Amino acid sequence: MQGAVQRVMLQSDTVEEVRVEDDPTGPVPGAMDPEATPSGDAVDPDAGLGVAPEEPSGRALLAMTLRIGVTVAGLWYFSRVVRRIDWAQVWEAVRDITFAQSVVLLCIVAVRQVFNAAPLALFVPRLGLRRALANDLSANLVATAAPPPADVVLRIAMIRSWRIPVADGVGGITLNTLTYYVARFGAPVLGLLLAFAVGQVQPSFAYTALVSGAISLAVVIGLAIATRGEAAASKAARLVATQVRRVASKVNPDDWARRATEFVSHVSDRLRARSLSAGACQFGLVLTEALLLLVSLRFAGVPASVATAASVFIALLISYPLTALPFAGVGVLDASVLAILGLDQGPYEATAVAGMVVFRTCWVLVPLALGTMTVAWWRRTYGATVEEASDPPDPPEAPRGEPITP
Repeated sequence: MQGAVQRVMLQSDTVEEVRVEDDPTGPVPGAMDPEATPSGDAVDPDAGLGVAPEEPSGRALLAMTLRIGVTVAGLWYFSRVVRRIDWAQVWEAVRDITFAQSVVLLCIVAVRQVFNAAPLALFVPRLGLRRALANDLSANLVATAAPPPADVVLRIAMIRSWRIPVADGVGGITLNTLTYYVARFGAPVLGLLLAFAVGQVQPSFAYTALVSGAISLAVVIGLAIATRGEAAASKAARLVATQVRRVASKVNPDDWARRATEFVSHVSDRLRARSLSAGACQFGLVLTEALLLLVSLRFAGVPASVATAASVFIALLISYPLTALPFAGVGVLDASVLAILGLDQGPYEATAVAGMVVFRTCWVLVPLALGTMTVAWWRRTYGATVEEASDPPDPPEAPRGEPITP
């Protein structure tokens, strides 16, 4: 599982102890310096996309290999589906989307973006929903175009430009990511419960829900421990690090315990007060995306007699962990959804693919377009603020013939 937990909290071996009260815009205790890469190398915060090269670890290479393997396998299966599709019929179905239907789809996208940004607004003091929306859209654009932690660097640069302490921003970003993991890997459990309710249970649903739900539960347990205070967090981090050290000798349990203690001391109050609301928003995000898929299929011409609303929701919820793959699992998630619905062949195959094209356009391309405009707006409005904050003052000029004294 990759994300802000690795990029922000535990990936760096060069984090030094910092007192937040000495620098209100400094790094959060126990978290990675937002102006550094996971290896500790400096990154220009104004650049947003610069990441110093680092040598990947064995675990990182294994995780990357697994992700690439799953992606290639899914794309291979999806390519078998798309080779036999009548693409003229697909584009005809897409072109038949009316203006009114497009407005409905965009309204659902707007609701999705609000759910997506709300947890960040809850976890970062004084950020607000409008700035959280801008931050999320911009980070999504950068994450699509550049490797981690470029999106985190941009998020921090934006938060700094709004005069919000960086410590609050990094803590909020981490909590936002953790609560999203709960929803991402908890979605198949919701899908399994819905399948039970409508009598559409399959063994594969149960296996997926069991594995994915275990990941979600582990994150929930970690968050619950964090709410209990520094001592509990330190003990849990030390225990986990001791187990991890059996396969990764460089892991330092004392260092993990220290970081966990410092991080929890900074975010525990916000976590206790806002975690339920943020979690509800994250699951609202997932359900809104399922609604977007349902409406896209209906507008493309897939009738309820072929794919009921419950079936569509189940298909996306069961497949949702595949969004962890590159580009939100493009091709892989699509193939999984179509296979669960039984629309990967038959008379409605082209119509279903048209619906997936509409869904992907609204789910991926529209937010990317909004992110491009948001980054341009932010650079134009706050770019000078960031440059002033990141550029050191010029040294004083000494009189002619006299040296400059420090």
